[in-house]
Amino acid sequence: MAVAVLALLASGCGSGGTLSAKTLSQESKSLKSLAAEGALLARQAGAGKTTRIFRRVHSDYLYKAASKSSSSLRSAKTEPRLDSELRKLTYLAGTVSTDLKRLGHASKSQLPGLARELERVARTLE
Repeated sequence: MAVAVLALLASGCGSGGTLSAKTLSQESKSLKSLAAEGALLARQAGAGKTTRIFRRVHSDYLYKAASKSSSSLRSAKTEPRLDSELRKLTYLAGTVSTDLKRLGHASKSQLPGLARELERVARTLE
């Protein structure tokens, strides 16, 4: 999934053009997937079903994909009618990125809160 996010952003942002409604929708779906996967990881880790090393490595992989998305969206342009959607996605991508970074080193007591936050963001996205 992370590869799809990076390919999507490269095609949409790297060309110097503007992001279309379809590209924003696809980006929203990719971010939703990253947030949902992070929430699942947090829930599994909180239940003791993953090792700390697995959680740290996997959350870092998810974080890098979300961070790349967030960075690309911050510099992206779109049609004026889609500006509010781009701002919303940029904000949510930053939230997902931050939460995934925290997930790798969170204490067991912090995991349920991170899971809830990532689930909330996933529901907010398309």
